Amino acid sequence: MFGAMKVAIAVGKLGVLALWAWGIASFVAPTAVPAPEIGRMVFLGLLAVHVVEVFAFARKLTAAGGSLGGHAWQLLLFGFLHVLGQKQDTPAT
Repeated sequence: MFGAMKVAIAVGKLGVLALWAWGIASFVAPTAVPAPEIGRMVFLGLLAVHVVEVFAFARKLTAAGGSLGGHAWQLLLFGFLHVLGQKQDTPAT
């Protein structure tokens, strides 16, 4: 079960990266991407949600180990998928 969850998290992270790329490209090269207006909204939505997640989960993740900056960067990129990945990497007690 844990292996399947790790694969799902990895696939989810790839999807989030694709959304970030689409959103960024919608600002940088709007004629090169489909529906740049939607891509811009997706970018701003991802940014807003992930900034909130940084504040919501930073203390918990820092207490679990690692630097605040490292966790903040991962949260900005992947959001809750980073939190799920940390739970998978933490041994059960």
